[in-house]
Amino acid sequence: MERRRMNQVPLFSSAGELANMVITSNLIDVALANIPELQRGQAALHRSVQHMVYQPTPNRTIVVFASSPDSTQCPLPQGGYLVPYPDFDFLCTKECSSVSINGAALNLFESLKNHLSGLKTELIARDGQLIITGHSLGGSVASLFTLYLLDSMNKRSKCCPICITFGSPLIGDFGLQHSQWNSFFLHVVSNRDPVPGLFLPSSHTQTTAYKPFGTYLLCSELGCACFDDPDLILKLLRVISSEVAGGLLQVVDYGEILRHLKKRAICKGPRLAGERFADPFSAGIVMELETIGIDPTKLLQHNIDIRRMEAKARSLANKTKAFDAKKLNDIKKYMALLEWYKKKSKDAGKGYYDCFKKGEFKRDISIGEFMGHLNAYWEDMVAQADRKPQKEGASFRTSWLFAGTTYRRMVEPLDIALFYEGGGRDYINSKRSQHYKLLEQWYEEAVKPPTREELDSKKQKVSVLLTEDSCFWAHVEEAILSCKSLTNANSTPELRESSWNNLVKFGEYVMEQIENYAVSPEIFLKDSCFMTWWREYKAYIASPSNPCSLRFIEFIDFMKTGRYGVYGRSEVP
Repeated sequence: MERRRMNQVPLFSSAGELANMVITSNLIDVALANIPELQRGQAALHRSVQHMVYQPTPNRTIVVFASSPDSTQCPLPQGGYLVPYPDFDFLCTKECSSVSINGAALNLFESLKNHLSGLKTELIARDGQLIITGHSLGGSVASLFTLYLLDSMNKRSKCCPICITFGSPLIGDFGLQHSQWNSFFLHVVSNRDPVPGLFLPSSHTQTTAYKPFGTYLLCSELGCACFDDPDLILKLLRVISSEVAGGLLQVVDYGEILRHLKKRAICKGPRLAGERFADPFSAGIVMELETIGIDPTKLLQHNIDIRRMEAKARSLANKTKAFDAKKLNDIKKYMALLEWYKKKSKDAGKGYYDCFKKGEFKRDISIGEFMGHLNAYWEDMVAQADRKPQKEGASFRTSWLFAGTTYRRMVEPLDIALFYEGGGRDYINSKRSQHYKLLEQWYEEAVKPPTREELDSKKQKVSVLLTEDSCFWAHVEEAILSCKSLTNANSTPELRESSWNNLVKFGEYVMEQIENYAVSPEIFLKDSCFMTWWREYKAYIASPSNPCSLRFIEFIDFMKTGRYGVYGRSEVP
């Protein structure tokens, strides 16, 4: 026994343990229990697929889809063609503008849709656990119904479905793969069942439009393992399909298989990789493949390279370590340090924008490092959200949109400072990062304009608010450049006219921000870039012949009369 412990290699994989946890849970048994009963009643029916709703307890609802015995023997006689399905366009992303579904499965789903529409409304209102399940072709329709249901659910829905299929064929293309809703799907596949790989070409040199989605629990008499890498699942399904005797379709008793695996999981001893592998990644991968009945020595015949699998496992492990709670805590720490920097700058009589731009102190340099970490984090977050399907992406964005808005309002001014300090011009059109644009766009789509009551509330606390337009300082810098063009003796009449028009628009813009309490009082600090611009421009507009617009005159009056000095004070009428 001691020798066995010494030779045991730690398996760098949780696929087998996760599968055993699923097998020994009650969830699989509950999902499978009612399928045989519904199948027995299918023989007398003419429909290829029948559904039934069971409610074994007040807090558990099970929707079962079962195919007739004839359909199980020949699941989709019309073949494996794919057709676009606009009803699932909510899954579309920028990389994939449409979703295609197996035509035969889709026809069956559409034939039941009138019945399922009422059921969908009923299920959304229910509370508790919701399991949607099916075998073979019934599993295909169960998956489609689950997607149909998920499209109508939101955060206020009382229940969230989980779909569990047994021996179900692949139903769609690449468009299904990238949804966060993949986590709602578990597909159980026996190594004796060729149906899940029915539409896959026998040769690994041939390509297929079909792609798996969700988690796959692959099982054999030796054990089971969970996989969620779609490319690997596709290859393993192809191996299983090619190795089933003659490729003949046969009825697989999933109930018997799962009872055997459950008993084996409960009574199992330690998983050993033997002395063949010193590397934990290799040991874990090979053990998983052997467990589901696949001979690792034959993998190259099917274009499956264990070394690539190892490399992918290592990469995923490194990413998981890097992107954990500590990273989120670091992001919070960097934001807190920026808040501290902002306060220190204000205490010194300067805004943090101007302090950072001048870079006079050591802390100004440190802030640049914090910016780099924050920008990398939010660029990645925004890119993830932008790649997600439309509806899911909107939900994903909402969960952190206000944190992203605070980041944008705090950090983008510092990027603007670096740009103009380096001699740049026209930041908004030439340099602004796409992730800032998207954060602003999503915020404007999600937030309505303030009411009068909300404006009054903002007035009371404007002294502690961030300037809402994260590009405010870019407008200030452009106004400074326009002012220089006006006072430059070498400027052409056309340039002066253009510069004047830009300044008129700038004054109107600033007055609008002031009236909406959308700028921080820090812009009025004595040595800020804004006040520097105002003093230069105040001298220029001394001549009464300048063609000021009425709103621009309002802004000039606001500044000349010194009302900016009491801006943001709660006692000001």
